[in-house]
Amino acid sequence: MELSFGAALTPLFAAGINWAWWGFLAQGCLALGLVILIHEFGHFAAAKLCGVKVEKFYIGFDPYGLRLFRFRWGETEYGLGAIPLGGYVYMLGQTDNPGKQAEEAERARAAAAEGKPVDPEAAAVWDPRSYPAQSVPERMLIISAGVILNAVTAFFFATAAYLMGVEFTPTAVHGLQPGGVAWERDLHVGDKIKQINDIPEPRFQPDLTSNVALADLNKGIDLKIEREGATLDKNIKPRKMRPDYPPSLGIAGPRLTTLAKSSTGEKPTVEGSPARAASPGFEAGDEVVQIEDQIIRSYPDVLRAQTLYADKPIKVTVRRKVPTTDSGDGKAAADAPTTEVAVTVAPRPLRTLGLTMQWGPVVGVQDNSPASAIGIVPGDTLKTIDGEPLGDPITAGERFRRKQADAPDKKWKVVVERQVDGKPREVTFDVMPRAFDYSEPPLSFGYLSLPSLGVAYSVPPIVAAVDTDGPAAKAGLKPGDVLLHFATVPSDKPLESGDKPKAQSVELTGNDSNNWPLCAYGVALVRPDTKIELTVKDGDGSRKVTLESVESKTAFLPERGLLFQGDRFERKADSLGQAFGYAYTDTRDSMTQVYRFIHAMWIGQIPMKAVGGIITIAQQAGDSASGGFAQLLLFLMMLSCNLAVLNFLPFPVLDGGHMVLLIYEGIFRRPPPERLVIFLNTIGLVCLLGLMIFALTNDVLRISKG
Repeated sequence: MELSFGAALTPLFAAGINWAWWGFLAQGCLALGLVILIHEFGHFAAAKLCGVKVEKFYIGFDPYGLRLFRFRWGETEYGLGAIPLGGYVYMLGQTDNPGKQAEEAERARAAAAEGKPVDPEAAAVWDPRSYPAQSVPERMLIISAGVILNAVTAFFFATAAYLMGVEFTPTAVHGLQPGGVAWERDLHVGDKIKQINDIPEPRFQPDLTSNVALADLNKGIDLKIEREGATLDKNIKPRKMRPDYPPSLGIAGPRLTTLAKSSTGEKPTVEGSPARAASPGFEAGDEVVQIEDQIIRSYPDVLRAQTLYADKPIKVTVRRKVPTTDSGDGKAAADAPTTEVAVTVAPRPLRTLGLTMQWGPVVGVQDNSPASAIGIVPGDTLKTIDGEPLGDPITAGERFRRKQADAPDKKWKVVVERQVDGKPREVTFDVMPRAFDYSEPPLSFGYLSLPSLGVAYSVPPIVAAVDTDGPAAKAGLKPGDVLLHFATVPSDKPLESGDKPKAQSVELTGNDSNNWPLCAYGVALVRPDTKIELTVKDGDGSRKVTLESVESKTAFLPERGLLFQGDRFERKADSLGQAFGYAYTDTRDSMTQVYRFIHAMWIGQIPMKAVGGIITIAQQAGDSASGGFAQLLLFLMMLSCNLAVLNFLPFPVLDGGHMVLLIYEGIFRRPPPERLVIFLNTIGLVCLLGLMIFALTNDVLRISKG
């Protein structure tokens, strides 16, 4: 019986690569070996129970004798194969090729005949201890034992994890993607999702992410949302933001007001940012309690305060634990006294290339917004607001937010261009803009918003204007130029960590054609000594230009480079019975999710690039190991469930395929036709190898893209 880890239907979660992470990755590989061992031991134990001779028990595969080591104990050879893609148990008389059954039968009988001559005419008579000599029910038990043991141990992995306590991210909304479905349905920063369908107190991962990605897109998902003490019921239909991405809501998970802690001692600020340059410096574990005159109670308060004072220096007051002198390690104890420290942080000018891009059409209109009230719809293109030209689409959201704040009772005349009967026509609306107290930068996709109106719009990579003395003008760019590619060119100066800065690259055509806002924000976030390389369409060809960014004198980024800790909560069972309940729910959901994932991928809801291979599994295992032993146990539960289900799919050469053949034999009292079995096994093997290669290719592409 074989268990292949060549492909896993699980998404890849990025993890920072450092020496500590490589240690966690090693732990992850050991964990994978444990899951393989459990599966193969299930086959082994069932075979022994049925009296079958097991000739080989291997972790990893050993084609042509390629192995790391082997030893014999009793009648079985145990070993570690050189190809770490699974494992196998080989039993006397076992073969997947019916054409070799007679040959294998002779070998099986000869192995137990103690050198006595074998009658070739009796080659179909199996040795009593061979696998084919067992009854159909016994062979079904042997075939299914690995999967059953994986499922059982998955349950106990989860039970142990919940007895220890597992940390999860709560489903609070601390960021919205402009144009995303959650943004359109008027979810707010600060909302808490208290129920997803029939799941109370859901976790961001896996409850929210999985149910969104695998949702019935026609029915949507039902959410109970807590907002300022009130409960709201919403049915939301997830959708894809790009054709090659799974469906999403477009929300970012919650963060605390505490500055991030790092196992490697990294500072809780971005290198080169105003927060890093501030004196006295910020320390990991600092709790932000006030920004200027704004009291900070939650992370959304941080967003609002930074937006309010975006163009001014801010005094950030943090509550800091005082290290005790007798601890020996310089770290503050949990009950250590605290002190308040005020840190002044300079504003963060937006770095620019001196380019103003064209405005794309409206891609989304927010429920309960001024735009929805007056009838602006997706496909409209904004032309003027209150008689003013729109200006740079990158800075428009903040500029018009301030305009509304300066004259809160003034209505605006909004002119849009709309296609009517296939012809463009200008339509004018009178609208009362709304007050909005935080900015909405792009999260993962290139859409921006005008919060004062409640519209999201795209920004195509087409130059509308060029600053006269700006970097773009000096490089020869002009209005009408189309940008095809964006890349950063870091300097040779290493980061403070000693690592070399990594170059970033974005295609501005195809599915990523609206990603210019991400590029523009990327210019602002890289080090000032980083150059920008643009590929510009030039007739039928293209040319490359290299630019240096400059600081804007009028536009500022609200965030100053502070890194905040992600919010977490612990789910720990109060009793063994409660742990069993948590474990049963997670095991059941993990097993059914595999079928839902396959179905979603079959209908195109989930892209094929979500298929990951052995590298994906090892990275996920390493990432889980970095979160603690309980987190690793929960990952092993998920992995055991996934691979149990995958191996029991009715697919040739997998355990499920063998089970189908046994069911046929049990019904018709004879094995399936030899030619049919050979054909099915050949097709199955080719498909399985193809899937393994495809999954490994996806892994390599993910790594190559950073």
